[in-house]
Amino acid sequence: MRAEHERRIAELEGKLEAAEHGQRLEAERFRLTVDGAPIGMALVGLDGTFIRANHALGELFGYTPEELVKVRFQDITHPQDLQSDLDLLGRVFHGEIARYELRKRYFRKDGAVIHADLHVSMVRDGRGAPLHFISQILDVTEKLRAEEILRERLAELSTPLIPIRDDVMIMPLIGAIDSERAERVLTTLLAGASNSGARVAIVDVTGVVAVNEQVASALLRAARAVRLLGTHMVLSGIGPEVARTLIAVGADLSGIVTCGNLQAAVAHAVKLARESG
Repeated sequence: MRAEHERRIAELEGKLEAAEHGQRLEAERFRLTVDGAPIGMALVGLDGTFIRANHALGELFGYTPEELVKVRFQDITHPQDLQSDLDLLGRVFHGEIARYELRKRYFRKDGAVIHADLHVSMVRDGRGAPLHFISQILDVTEKLRAEEILRERLAELSTPLIPIRDDVMIMPLIGAIDSERAERVLTTLLAGASNSGARVAIVDVTGVVAVNEQVASALLRAARAVRLLGTHMVLSGIGPEVARTLIAVGADLSGIVTCGNLQAAVAHAVKLARESG
């Protein structure tokens, strides 16, 4: 009987040891997964300190993981983004929401500003009391920079300015023109006239679907503005709808040459450039 009892105790101890070993392996596997994750991950205390941070987060902020645990997220958050972060954090703390996502700016150790997508959730004990936050931080700085470059290139494509001679440039417009695009037309024309010293700028609206009152006014403002820089503006490709709109708004076309097609506009622009030269 005693031998059987000892056997059972040994068997139980063996199971406990195996369970503990399994837990240690699981904990180590989890640690390696977190430390090797390609995005920044951290356990954040209720006061905002980084209790533990992986290597990716340290590299993102320019700190070693050991340095980062001495920093609070409030200290490296851009002031303009801090309050919105704290408000959402408070809602998670009080159980109003389970998690939140936020795009915000951080300061690196070297002072550079980075943009990141932040994902935050909370860990609670068995009674539901808050223990700490779990934060995942993905750097999107380069992504935003690439998007901005792309936007600038779609903006350039939507208002292309093409030099056909040293003293003549043309802007062919195609599709719909809203107020935002009309303003880009003005900005691009002014910059082109100023930088190139062109004597004539042709704005061809042959491919424009429709022109409303606001767009017509913007085109006229552009003509007057480039005239102040010593550049003549020629409007070409004016169809019935565009003409009707210009008449409806009582457009003052004095000082603006209008042509029915681009070929006539180019011929007139070349002649005008020679005369004014």
